[in-house]
Amino acid sequence: MRLLIAVCCFLWIPLPLGAAETIRVALIENVSQATLTSGDRFFIKTVSGERVGGHPLSSAEITILRGLAVNGRDSFETELLFIPRRGAVMALNGRAYQGSFRVKKKNGGLLVVNEVDLERYLQGVVPAEMSPKWEMEALKTQAVISRTYALYQKQERAGRDFDLAGSVLGQVYNGESAGDRRADSAIEQTRGMVLTYQGELVLSFFHSTSAGPTEDASERWDIDRPYLKGVSCPLDRDSPHYHWERPIALQAVEEGLRKIGYPLETIATLSPLQWSRAGRLLTVRILHSGGELILKAEELRKALGYQALPSTHFKIDSFGKELLFSGMGYGHGVGLCQWGAKVMAERGLKFEEILRYYYPGVKLQPYKEIK
Repeated sequence: MRLLIAVCCFLWIPLPLGAAETIRVALIENVSQATLTSGDRFFIKTVSGERVGGHPLSSAEITILRGLAVNGRDSFETELLFIPRRGAVMALNGRAYQGSFRVKKKNGGLLVVNEVDLERYLQGVVPAEMSPKWEMEALKTQAVISRTYALYQKQERAGRDFDLAGSVLGQVYNGESAGDRRADSAIEQTRGMVLTYQGELVLSFFHSTSAGPTEDASERWDIDRPYLKGVSCPLDRDSPHYHWERPIALQAVEEGLRKIGYPLETIATLSPLQWSRAGRLLTVRILHSGGELILKAEELRKALGYQALPSTHFKIDSFGKELLFSGMGYGHGVGLCQWGAKVMAERGLKFEEILRYYYPGVKLQPYKEIK
């Protein structure tokens, strides 16, 4: 029986996706070796579809070296597929995943990509990105935006090696170890549903804690989308990341910036330069013994680590051999605020209403309608 619920401009019809959608998730990049473990039979195939070794292999542990040598034997290939029996799992470096693995030589190392059914992928994402103990409406919200984000990236990265990373650079994806019954229920109850704007998939950015208004994506990244304009977000004060302090050694700042390609010398000062309308830093000014560097605040976060510097909404309380950063919020501030969504769900709002608030003007519909 179909369930039909009309909510303002949303049409809610929980229908199956039909043909399975596969997502390609980069699990590790630029590594010298990887270990795949299987407790069941599996195949190794070349890109052209030829089986390596002919028959399926029995359960085993396989070490793959950067030259695509498998258990010490050179495969003479640039790319291999490791395909488990249907429904079985394989583990990469000890963590279990559904689906198959594509291992490719790239940039002198290995790239390992998990190719997995979209809804199964979400089972490893939703409870990793949001506490599965939160209200079901919040979990449904996360399921929809994570599904939409993955499909958007798949569409944008067609022809590339993978659709998105399995980390904070894409969406955190913990495979089978993340499995949770409540999260699975939220995924199932929203099966196949995505957000669209004027018939196109939405770029559904999200973050943990806004600690103030959300950001306008056109200010933060020069991405101008009508549904990614800043909105008020007063409900996330209970987040453990609402206020924070971080002492970071000056040497760590210098080394972090050099590591991502900024050849600066000894830093003399680091000061805020430009702010967004929402109050977050857009750029910082660094004076060092070799000159001046105007740096995007997001680049500073990248250099120091996203957990070390939780957001760009910060000030520097002291400067010396150690810098004391104090700030608010966690994440880039664009799109949905998860802690805000949590409180909205606790107050009785349905996931459709939460989505409509953080992404104004979007529509909720089955993905198969826009394929």
